[in-house]
Amino acid sequence: MELRRHKSGGTSFLTFWIFLLQMLGSARRGAEGHGRLMDPPARNSMWRFGFPNPVNYNDNELFCGGYAVQWEQNEGKCGVCGDAHHIPEPRPHEAGGMYGKGIVTRHYSVGQEIEVEVELTANHLGTFVMKLCPNNNPKQEASQECFDRYPLYISETREDRFLIPLDTAKKEIFRYRVRLPPYVTCTQCVLQWTYYTGNMWGVCANGTEAVGCGRSETFRNCADVSVVTSTGGLPPAFAGDLRRDYPFLLYYRDLNMPRNVYPLVVSEKLTDIRKESYVISNDIDTDSVEEFVPPIIRDQVCVPTRTFSRLPGMLSWCQTNCLRYPPNCPEELCTCPQVCEATGELEGREGADVYCMDQCIVYPPRCPASRCSCY
Repeated sequence: MELRRHKSGGTSFLTFWIFLLQMLGSARRGAEGHGRLMDPPARNSMWRFGFPNPVNYNDNELFCGGYAVQWEQNEGKCGVCGDAHHIPEPRPHEAGGMYGKGIVTRHYSVGQEIEVEVELTANHLGTFVMKLCPNNNPKQEASQECFDRYPLYISETREDRFLIPLDTAKKEIFRYRVRLPPYVTCTQCVLQWTYYTGNMWGVCANGTEAVGCGRSETFRNCADVSVVTSTGGLPPAFAGDLRRDYPFLLYYRDLNMPRNVYPLVVSEKLTDIRKESYVISNDIDTDSVEEFVPPIIRDQVCVPTRTFSRLPGMLSWCQTNCLRYPPNCPEELCTCPQVCEATGELEGREGADVYCMDQCIVYPPRCPASRCSCY
């Protein structure tokens, strides 16, 4: 049987339809490789800061089980921390689950304006919402009703939704400030981040149809924090205490002056105009604590370089060693791609770059080498 192809401008009509079917299949499964809450460190991502919690290599995929699972199987329901609703309790990222150990990752004062950080590994636009529940029981999960009572408003506004700008990159880090409630204290609060994507087609309120009007893919993360009272107008004793917010930082001792102990820090090294790498060192300015950047594992997937790609076991070795804390990732052996672009017949097609990000920046990668290029 002869397979005929219709070509226009050098583009394969068959390849276009294969790609379209794959995109539709991804939409039904729920797109993969989206984002996570990094500050305060969420239960799924706290291992990236050295906290003694199990490693979750796909910590950017807490999307209620995926679009089809959330909306078709579970009728729109989702676990409070991003697990699929039908999973028996305790769910993995809830209290008592594999990742819900009750480890407090940030310490705040009542009414404080705090900086939050969200990292999207594949930007599908939409909005972020932050909520807080004074739980005070690490063995019992907070309820959604409790979260809904304490929305966290963006600083200097009465708006609790952070709208992702349309001109942001396909892989982006967002930092903004929210206000803690002026009257809530807790030994263990749960901060809930919810991400409603804006990439689904559907019917809008005015009756028209457009991207962004469909039922959203939903991502959720939970972080355990504490909030204490500031008495007498003074900040709490731990304010600015690097060791309290990063208790598992790596430290080194000055051999010439054994009483001096300093944290290892991360310095940026520009290796390419589009890529930065980070080098752990002890070359720091001891006069300014604010300049310390603690070592954080930000890579999502690490793969062997071309030279070692055919060596058995190298994919697992690179993933395990490059994403350990601290990382052991020789550049000649492994590479950790950050961004992917569509190539060949998919180059320039709408949504193709995000498709490549979803397929390639995930473990294990499902990256079609003839269609995607990652660096």
